[in-house]
Amino acid sequence: METSANGSHPKPTEDNPPNNLDNGHVQRSPIKNQSFLKTFERLSKRSLKKPRKEEEPDSPKKPELDQNVRSSRVFPDKSVFRLSKRSPNKVEKKEDASSPKSKELPEETASLVGKWRRSIKGKKRIEYNGAETNAAPEEPGCEEEEELQMLSVMEINGLIQSKEIKKAFKNIKFMEDKLLEEICANDFHENVTEFTIRGRDVDLLYGSLFNMVRSIVKDSLLQDHVDVSLVSSVVYLINKEAETHKTPVVTPANSEIPLLGQPRGWKRLWKEAVKDSVSNRIESLAMTDREDGWFVRHLENLQSITVKDMKNVKKSLSSHYPEDYDVCATYARSFHEALASHLQKNVIPLASELSQLYCLLDWIVNQYRRDDFMGHPELQAEINPLSLQALLEGECLENLKKDYNRALQETIRKYLNNILEMEKRNWENGEEVEELVRGDSCHLPIYTDIEEMIGTHVRQSATLSEDLETSAFIACIKELGKFTTRLQAAFQDNFSTGLTDLFVQYTVIYVNSFTKLRHNTTQSDAEECRCAENSLNSAVKSLRQHFFRLFVKDTKPQFQKLITENWLKNNTTFNAIMKSTGILCRCLKYLLPPHDKDFACGIHHYLVKEYITQIMKRKLRLNHLRRKKAAQKMREEGDLINKAADDMGSNLNNLHYAIHCISEILGVKKSDDIKPKLEELFNLYPDISQDHVLCILHLYSTRKKGRLLEHFQKLQQPNPSPLEAQWPRLFSEIECSTQAACFPLCGYGAAPNLAKDDFVERGAVHVEEENSFTDE
Repeated sequence: METSANGSHPKPTEDNPPNNLDNGHVQRSPIKNQSFLKTFERLSKRSLKKPRKEEEPDSPKKPELDQNVRSSRVFPDKSVFRLSKRSPNKVEKKEDASSPKSKELPEETASLVGKWRRSIKGKKRIEYNGAETNAAPEEPGCEEEEELQMLSVMEINGLIQSKEIKKAFKNIKFMEDKLLEEICANDFHENVTEFTIRGRDVDLLYGSLFNMVRSIVKDSLLQDHVDVSLVSSVVYLINKEAETHKTPVVTPANSEIPLLGQPRGWKRLWKEAVKDSVSNRIESLAMTDREDGWFVRHLENLQSITVKDMKNVKKSLSSHYPEDYDVCATYARSFHEALASHLQKNVIPLASELSQLYCLLDWIVNQYRRDDFMGHPELQAEINPLSLQALLEGECLENLKKDYNRALQETIRKYLNNILEMEKRNWENGEEVEELVRGDSCHLPIYTDIEEMIGTHVRQSATLSEDLETSAFIACIKELGKFTTRLQAAFQDNFSTGLTDLFVQYTVIYVNSFTKLRHNTTQSDAEECRCAENSLNSAVKSLRQHFFRLFVKDTKPQFQKLITENWLKNNTTFNAIMKSTGILCRCLKYLLPPHDKDFACGIHHYLVKEYITQIMKRKLRLNHLRRKKAAQKMREEGDLINKAADDMGSNLNNLHYAIHCISEILGVKKSDDIKPKLEELFNLYPDISQDHVLCILHLYSTRKKGRLLEHFQKLQQPNPSPLEAQWPRLFSEIECSTQAACFPLCGYGAAPNLAKDDFVERGAVHVEEENSFTDE
């Protein structure tokens, strides 16, 4: 037996254990034990007051705790350590006497030094004196041995609940290792039930531990100031679990015994925890408030929370994770999936209005990548906005676009119906259209409203996608075609009695509006555009036909009173015709091409043709005394018709000479002078026939009809006039009456005639009436 340094007591060795030890416990009397403990406590307090700077407290050459501990000669170091350290319930591990640790420093001294260094006072003294700065690092085995004591399941669970997750993991791993040792030794066969329970306890403790990790991950996202120590512990646990379970251990193939020593993939579970925390964060936004604008506010809240949390992740979390965790990208993917899921489950089913669907699509397609969202300047280093996919793709996005198109078409239909109702109110109230509005085609009310509506929806849809732009345009054009048909029918029903100034004003407005809207239909070859174009053309054509129908209805009775005795006496009848024509002249000059010429030429053609038609009815014969007056009157009225045609913009210049040529025939004094006039009339209007010439000669009342007809027949020889192809047909559209008056020379009783006039080519409709005329 060796002697200690002070020579007072023998030093125990592995071969010579001390006599006072029995199974690791000191055999002393109770009185001596109490006195010893009091003395040791007093000396321990004195020893921790102030270590000397000259000597390091944990030097392996000096087993004393401190220079101030002067009782080392009285109490052997070994006895002091064992009395203070060992307890009846603790099992110690025997160290090899030949190990460096046993030679350098006694176990009790090292443990007491370690306790002192871990105490608050010890740390303060070390920091103050600086004596521990160069001390050798403490052996990790000491702390491990102290912590790895067999704790109960409840004690380990208590560590988990108090968030001492590192310590809890070590104890669970210690418990698992013990079970694995028993598996390798096949000791579990002795009590399978107990082993199964212990194995399930290990599995449940691991699950409880990672649930705490989930909670820490969730809290780290919600907190403005992250607990760095907890985050570091999470990283330590994940890495430590991957390291310790790197090589799977084969466990018994007993279905009741949980698998032990198997990789648990906590890094993958960490990513799932991140997803769950982000998903809970997104789903926590309430959607119960359904006040005005709630939909837009909810999308704004989703955006603000996402940006705020991603900034927090970059600022407070990413620096505490290793690079291989790719924290920012992991959270970005989690937010992406959480937002997409939230939109599909909670937002899209509530989006029914067009404004809501547009805001949602714009938020998904455009705003998600903008610099105020995932493309924020503070996040661009970790997240590339160009690499971000759309929140919704595939069938879900296509269904959302279909809902948008249906809502858009319904909105356009309602908008156009409102325009139609407003137009009806204007008709009923007699709201006249200002001349400035009629003259400026760019400010037509109905055109500007519809054009703005179409342009707004198409431009908005274009910001979402190209296919939505096309579908929005087609939807607008399709509803426009239906609207023009409804408007044209309602307008004709409202103005069906007669020609009025208000009717002409609105006719000009609608024809110009439909003409300008027609250019929208030429921008696509879609079937809907062709149908809409046909509807617009048909509406314009129908308005034109209705216009001429009312004009003929209004002027036909007045025309039938021309070329009579009353006509010779006063101008009342012709003035009524020109009054109706004057209404047209004030408005039709504002018609857009090509309808301006079409309407003006149609009216001009109708006036001249209907005037000559009354001559061809043989209602009157003039003697030599009244020919001059009739010729003068006819010439004046022809000039008025030509002037009105010029004011409207007619370019049928050949019609200017028809009435004049007939008036010149009536104005000649000798019948022989009629021949050159007939030649002039035939050259200007090659479609004139012998019947037409007979009617004119009937009005002239000459007896040389035979010779004049022979001369006209010579003119009709197959030698067509070169001007024939340049002039439109006139006389060929005029029917001649074959009935002569009962008293042709006197003109006192013109026979009744059945007049049938048509205005097919120029847009007028067939009008068939029976009229009786009596010349007084």
